[in-house]
Amino acid sequence: MARFCVLASSSAGNSTYISCGEGALLVDAGISCRRISKSLADLGEELGKIAGILLTHEHADHVKGLRILTKNTGAPVYATAPVLRYLEENALVDSRSKLVEVGPRPFAAAGIEVSAYATPHDSVGSVGYRFLLPGGQKIAVATDLGQVTGEVYDGVRGCDLALLEANYDPELLRMGRYPYFLKRRISGNDGHLANPSCAEFACGLLESGTTRLILGHLSRENNCPALAEQTVDDALRRAGARRGIDYELSVAPYDEPGRLVRL
Repeated sequence: MARFCVLASSSAGNSTYISCGEGALLVDAGISCRRISKSLADLGEELGKIAGILLTHEHADHVKGLRILTKNTGAPVYATAPVLRYLEENALVDSRSKLVEVGPRPFAAAGIEVSAYATPHDSVGSVGYRFLLPGGQKIAVATDLGQVTGEVYDGVRGCDLALLEANYDPELLRMGRYPYFLKRRISGNDGHLANPSCAEFACGLLESGTTRLILGHLSRENNCPALAEQTVDDALRRAGARRGIDYELSVAPYDEPGRLVRL
């Protein structure tokens, strides 16, 4: 049985765990190795089980725990070529680590087939990931994107479970304390996804067969879990879907592991 758990998800730090059989993968390492280890222990999992660390991109909230984590686990790091270069140039990964370039073709890691798709974000090389488990279940991670492009939609559609970004509420961002240039960055096409855009994305995914939705990467300053959840839930209900029957919806906590999902 496969297990999926968001260990942390916010603008301060992100990490997601997927295990299947004897191996496991980590998507991003934006929290400390100590926190990751403790979170896994609380789930009954072990740090040494991690067979690969997949990075969506190089921003600090996705890589700041990477160097110690790679030193302690020896797990290979998967990312796009520009991100791997950035890690090496900035000493963000243990010097002995195996670095594996992610490209357009699917690859195998920890007994799971992984596909990467480009995400529009102000990064040197940002991607999301789609996972095909040995039992046929499909999972997608889609965060840090300013818009839902055709490639993003194709990367996520049809998945049984999807972690989707719901970073900000447009009105909270507009009225908030952030300087204008930062507001423009967040709301731009290479920034982050707003609650209404996430809701529209979720409706499309539901039509494609996705039934489990987890909202993540929420901003503390420009969003709140209840608002993000309500925005997406309202859109799904307007589309005629029934919560608990047609779909499950939850919000990943900022700083602690979310609900463990078994597939």
